[in-house]
Amino acid sequence: MTSRGEGVENDGGWAWECDPSRVWVFGDMPTEQQCLVEAVMDGLVDLASMAIDPKDGSLYEDPHPMRLRTYEDEHLLLWYQTIPHRCRVYLKRVNL
Repeated sequence: MTSRGEGVENDGGWAWECDPSRVWVFGDMPTEQQCLVEAVMDGLVDLASMAIDPKDGSLYEDPHPMRLRTYEDEHLLLWYQTIPHRCRVYLKRVNL
C-alpha cells in the first residue's frame, strides 16, 4: 500500500480528510507518527470504498452508517466517520 495522503482519491473515488482541519487533528504530532496515521487512513478508505468496516463488517447492514467509529492498534487510536454519499472518511481525532 502506498500513501495517497489527505484528499487524494483511491480508484473508487474515495478519500480521507481531517475534520475540522489537519492542524486541529494532528497538532504538533511528529512527522513519523503522521505518516503512520496517514497509512491507516488510506487503508480505512480502501475498506470503506468496498463497504467494509474493520470492526463491524459490512457497512450495508449498519443501522447507523454515519456514526463515529474507532480504530485501534498497539500504536494509536483513531476516531473517524464514514460518509458514503460523499465518498469520504473524516478523521476526527488521534491518540498515540
